[in-house]
Amino acid sequence: MADFTEISQKDLESLRNRPATLFLDVREVWEFADFNIGGQNIPPHEITEKLDELSNYETIIVACSNGTRSSIVARLLAKKLPAKEILHLEEGIY
Repeated sequence: MADFTEISQKDLESLRNRPATLFLDVREVWEFADFNIGGQNIPPHEITEKLDELSNYETIIVACSNGTRSSIVARLLAKKLPAKEILHLEEGIY
């Protein structure tokens, strides 16, 4: 079974700065516009359409507001992109 690694807010900055790493914010567009901490915004319903683009990264850090949606997306990415390192910001960005 494909898996991902949980990370904390404390780990986020050092991991974000690694080469070939994407910080992926899976909140809705309006949420991202309201409170943007950087990264690329792709809402959950668009993820499968963007798999080719996402496969260009070695590591993908997935985040949302509280960790629920991003956990689902991290599981999906781990399954669809098994060669990539998928990290999940467990408590979300708030």
